Amino acid sequence: MKKILMLISNGFEEVEALTAVDLLRRAGITVDMCSITGEKTLYGSHDIKIIADCLIEDIKNAEKAVSVYDGIVLPGGMPNSTNLRDDERVLSYIKAFAAAGKITAAICAAPIALERAGLLDGIEATSYPDCLDETRCLYCNDIKTVVSNNIVTSRGVGTAIDFALALIGKIDTSEKADTVAKAILYKK
Repeated sequence: MKKILMLISNGFEEVEALTAVDLLRRAGITVDMCSITGEKTLYGSHDIKIIADCLIEDIKNAEKAVSVYDGIVLPGGMPNSTNLRDDERVLSYIKAFAAAGKITAAICAAPIALERAGLLDGIEATSYPDCLDETRCLYCNDIKTVVSNNIVTSRGVGTAIDFALALIGKIDTSEKADTVAKAILYKK
């Protein structure tokens, strides 16, 4: 079974996080929402409370995570995005997943963590406006979701479904993504 690790902290963007979790799970992909705060109870940027599946401390280290998971996903929102970017554990996970050729994905402002990890240099990427240094990556400001090899980036709440479907297509198949899109009455 395919398995994804979502790293998350307080101030996450609820639509981005929960759309990805929901659609990936509809596709039969396990998603573990993993808190980096030391607490399982987290609050989104609009005060919606969730309970994470695990704590980053439970996983132990990036190498173990890479051996268990097929990819890593970072939702946006503030201050979640800066929390992810500024956490050395998160950066080590991002680098390890990318080095292993596994899916490494971020939406909205969260691509700033991928940028800090050095993963966006010279590749096509996108984010919420004015979040990335557009001189470091090949910035795509008019594409909802950008897939550059195993790096997936997206713009924000309005692109959350496109982002989740792109992840399904990369983790499983484009046919599975189409099946989920059809089931939720979404036209790409």
